[in-house]
Amino acid sequence: MWKKLIKLVSRKGLKRWVGLTMAVLVAVTAIWGPFPTLAADTGGAGLAILPEGAIEVVTEEAAQIPIENYRVSQGYYFLHPGVDLAAKTGEPVKPVARGKVILVAHDKWNYGNQVIIDHGEYQTLYGHLSKINVAEGQEVGLETVLGEVGSSGRSSGPHLHLEIREGNKTINPKSVLDIK
Repeated sequence: MWKKLIKLVSRKGLKRWVGLTMAVLVAVTAIWGPFPTLAADTGGAGLAILPEGAIEVVTEEAAQIPIENYRVSQGYYFLHPGVDLAAKTGEPVKPVARGKVILVAHDKWNYGNQVIIDHGEYQTLYGHLSKINVAEGQEVGLETVLGEVGSSGRSSGPHLHLEIREGNKTINPKSVLDIK
């Protein structure tokens, strides 16, 4: 028993254990769907993930896909609370709907250059931008160019990471927008 414990704690054993745990988590999520986080129940700062169609965002205005030329490179699931729209670097990014910019930030570990817009009852996040053209507090319309597609932050290639949030819950953008 002690030999197994020592082997588990060894660097190679620990890596193997963490890898196996992550593989099981991904497999379980793929089979049974996303699981909400504890933050949803405790009022924490984390985001809870809801399955497609669990919340319907109703807007009196037109909503649009933020970029014109794209392909979906990563879908919405438990460990990825948005969709990735792969596009050429420099492709203009427009808002989903009218709103007010509430955050312009750079984070080298996650979303890189990012913009968050408040649309009233929901918010949208645009991540991995190569360039940002707006400022916090700015009102934006459907034709405002927020920035350009890029690969900033934790990214493997040029794309737009798009999240839609209602309160502390994320919504699958494919359930709101006609993303194909």
